[in-house]
Amino acid sequence: MKINLLLIAILLAFTSSAQQHLSVKEAQELGLQNNIKVKNAKLDVSLAKKKVLETIGIGLPKINGEVNWQQFLEIPTTVVPANMFVPTAPDGEYAELQFGTEHNSTVSVTASQLLFDGSYIVGLKASAIYKSLSQQSLQLTEQQIQDSIAAAYYNVLVAEERKDFLNLIAEIHQGILDEVQARYDLGMVEDLDVDKMALTLSNMEIQSENMERMTKVAYLYLKLLLGISLEEELVLMDSLPSLLSQNQTLKIQEPNIENRLEFKLAETQRKLSMLDLRRYQSHFLPSISAFGTYSKNAFRDEFNFFVEDLSWYPTQVIGVKATMNLFDGFSRVSKVQQAKIELEKAKNNQSQVSESLNLAHKVALSNYLTAYHTQMQKSESLELSKKIYLKTMAKYREGLVSSMELSQSGADYSQAQADNAQAIYNLLIAKTNYNRSVGN
Repeated sequence: MKINLLLIAILLAFTSSAQQHLSVKEAQELGLQNNIKVKNAKLDVSLAKKKVLETIGIGLPKINGEVNWQQFLEIPTTVVPANMFVPTAPDGEYAELQFGTEHNSTVSVTASQLLFDGSYIVGLKASAIYKSLSQQSLQLTEQQIQDSIAAAYYNVLVAEERKDFLNLIAEIHQGILDEVQARYDLGMVEDLDVDKMALTLSNMEIQSENMERMTKVAYLYLKLLLGISLEEELVLMDSLPSLLSQNQTLKIQEPNIENRLEFKLAETQRKLSMLDLRRYQSHFLPSISAFGTYSKNAFRDEFNFFVEDLSWYPTQVIGVKATMNLFDGFSRVSKVQQAKIELEKAKNNQSQVSESLNLAHKVALSNYLTAYHTQMQKSESLELSKKIYLKTMAKYREGLVSSMELSQSGADYSQAQADNAQAIYNLLIAKTNYNRSVGN
């Protein structure tokens, strides 16, 4: 007995561990951890940080070491006037000479430091703004994924409620069919009444089966957004009534477009275009760097560079180098002009984004108000349809109305329930979009 209880406990523990119990907020948090788009956006932020380090590294000291060995298989020959060595030699006669050794080696260390470069200074600022751009893109991606997860979550709740309602109605009509069949067996009604009720029940069962499949698809889509296995079981902790109660208060706010991530991204793009212009303008300035080299040279007739007693000849050099492009065929001027055009485009785009966000706020407010009032009306219609359906059912059992009237009343009640569930969904989505539109 104890062994059986232990096995049951293990099975229950395994079953519970395979389930995910999630509220809307918990689902959004899980999605931010697992969603592929969010993961890639986070990788873009990491990449931007590495780009900043790469840019900073351009201005840090550079140290290079070099070891060089060469062997002359044949020492180069040069010619000089012969009368340099033999005064009596006639003019035009040359003597052949070979200078140097067969084996030569050089060991050197060179250090350099960038002192001034306009494009480097601009590049540092641009890399920091580029990192900010990637972070803003991550925030926008996270926001979009959160909204998509919430919408998918609401869709599952609507499907679940619709499925449960259709199952309930089908069960009620199954009971009515059983009653009609019993009355037919007693000869109290015609077979036509049985057939009509059976047809009504069949249509309801078809709707219920279809909604069952739609609910499964809704769950799969939500799991995909959450980044979890499609085989994992989900248990949604929030319900449509609880979510509706949190969003039934109509609250109108003034928009703050500057807080919208879309506006911030456009502003960042404008800053990057401005820095791109400055980068090309800085090409008209010189680039200044300091350098120093320490090297040793060895000349041997044999490969014996590691013999300690033989000489190495040192060389030390320090200097400052200034480089400036004096004329490049108007290429820099053309690039500056192109950058100015791109900056104007960025400004125009920012202005358009601002106008679009203002329009989006007005549309979101209109949709929110419409969804709010529509949901209230659909809720009242649902209560009325329920009342009519229950009265019609009571009259049908008393034989006061036909099965056709009961069927129509059931269809109206089912449609009212579907409309109300959809109205709640629309209200939740409209509220989310409205909150985004005001800059929350």
